[in-house]
Amino acid sequence: MQEIFYEESVSLHNEKPAKRRYILFTVVAVLCVLFAVLMFFNIVFMPVADQDGNKFTKPVIITLIISAVFFGGMVFFAVFLFRKRHNFFAGYDYTYVSGELRICKVIHSRKRKMLYKLSDDRLIKIGRVGSESYKKLKASPDTKEEILTPNEEADEDKEFFYIQATTNVGKRLLILECRLQMIYTIVRYMRRNILESEFNQK
Repeated sequence: MQEIFYEESVSLHNEKPAKRRYILFTVVAVLCVLFAVLMFFNIVFMPVADQDGNKFTKPVIITLIISAVFFGGMVFFAVFLFRKRHNFFAGYDYTYVSGELRICKVIHSRKRKMLYKLSDDRLIKIGRVGSESYKKLKASPDTKEEILTPNEEADEDKEFFYIQATTNVGKRLLILECRLQMIYTIVRYMRRNILESEFNQK
């Protein structure tokens, strides 16, 4: 039996806003690290006794607790910002392999995260974003929309399509930016027609 394989990738068209956010997150993260270092030395070199030699007086304990909380908070935010700054450079890979649609998120061209692996029986309907069927599905309370493209405008040879699917977390309306060929590849090997009724009326 011949294996069917089709793959497309979508990346960020305009990187300027992403670069600005990346720089902002990096600068704030560095400031958090510097502030954490200051808090660390404040804790280490804090005098633990008053002029009478009484150790760990109430004001000292309170100051230590506050400094420790700030230190922990700054470390947490620094790690969070350093990790999240890459998310602004997100892309997606869509792969159809012998009856299974796989969607991966690609972060800064170096980290891949599998989002969905959907067999044919989990695909309910496919159509164009903006169609009447899309509007009805988007308004449905039991279907949640999920944007799986970083762009607000599709590339010249691509369009925005939706795939309604049953996932492990419920029904999803997955928005993809891909070529028409990918949609036809998926539909071609389906045992049933899942295209919206108005799909070919464009």
